[in-house]
Amino acid sequence: MVVLQIHQFNGFVSSVSRAQTNQGRRRASTTVCVQTQLAPSLTQKIMESISVGGEAGGAGGAYSYNALKRLDNIWSNICTQPTGPQETQQIVSRVSGFSQDYSMGNNLVGTFDIVVCGGTLGIFLATALCAKGLRVAVVERNAIKGRDQEWNISRKEMKELTEVGVLTEDEIEEVIAAKFNPNRCGFENLGDIWVEDILNLGVSPAKLVETVKQRFISLGGVILEDSSLSSIVIYNDLAVMQLSKGDTLSSRLVIDAMGNFSPILKQIKRGRKPDGMCLVVGSCAHGFKENSSSDVIYSSSSVTRVADSNVQLFWEAFPAGSGPLDRTTYMFTYTEPQSTSPSLEDLLEEYWKLMPKYQGVSLDELEILRVVYGIFPTYRNSFVQ
Repeated sequence: MVVLQIHQFNGFVSSVSRAQTNQGRRRASTTVCVQTQLAPSLTQKIMESISVGGEAGGAGGAYSYNALKRLDNIWSNICTQPTGPQETQQIVSRVSGFSQDYSMGNNLVGTFDIVVCGGTLGIFLATALCAKGLRVAVVERNAIKGRDQEWNISRKEMKELTEVGVLTEDEIEEVIAAKFNPNRCGFENLGDIWVEDILNLGVSPAKLVETVKQRFISLGGVILEDSSLSSIVIYNDLAVMQLSKGDTLSSRLVIDAMGNFSPILKQIKRGRKPDGMCLVVGSCAHGFKENSSSDVIYSSSSVTRVADSNVQLFWEAFPAGSGPLDRTTYMFTYTEPQSTSPSLEDLLEEYWKLMPKYQGVSLDELEILRVVYGIFPTYRNSFVQ
């Protein structure tokens, strides 16, 4: 009799066989080991077949399969994290007294009215403040640049950027990649509501962020890229920041624009586990013949089984500016972080099954240009969301 034991380790299946007599006594000392790699998922096959360029900071700025696995690992750690406060790195501390009583070292970049930490979206706020005549610096751990995947917004929202001096009307037109109407909202066969001018523009984040970045510099703003925040010490008169490269900045005000996983936010929340999470997956693909309108939000089913969890799935869909047959579709859900929650890759596997039916196309007819994904935590009873 041969006993076969199967073990999985780091994506490989290991088979170990041992020969035994019918009485269960081992009569041969030979062990045969066979290792075969698990078959790649459809998600892995698709993502590894796509040529991805440089990744940008911020949500949705990474497109590679390796980046997906890294984010899934973060999500898995959140799911298994115990509830309640946790020990966290103390980025911010307070010292009684004035900054002049303490040495700031020889690497002082300057003293500013405001320092904005996080540049992908922070550059917009920083530019508006700089336009008011304030001395502003932006600290960004990567390069300040927008992603390739478009942002969807309304013209009314874009015009607000002109009102605060961030963009001109001509610059708005230059960064718009797509325009479309009408826009649908629908839930579970209860009928559709069609609206106009809601998220009906696709703007290029790459062009938009670069345009705003150059305006910020022209207004006298200071940018420190590839620099992570190490610490902030708050004195009676100033906040003093130490950066990863050894630079020091002082400021009257520090604004945290580092997003959901900011170390400052983590300290404020004392490392507490999120109460909920929005999981988003999707793609931009070529081959959609019907591509003149968008879905602001759409749901065609109440509950869907994904991995070991029941979830309600929602959809968004927008024409893309890269071509008349290019369309971006998003599938997202809300869930509690727990061991049975689906991974992003689980959701993508479901997405490849459901998206063609949702859009009335065949997956074989589409050329996937990029795959997008993200996680967005939510908290109850919190003044900071």
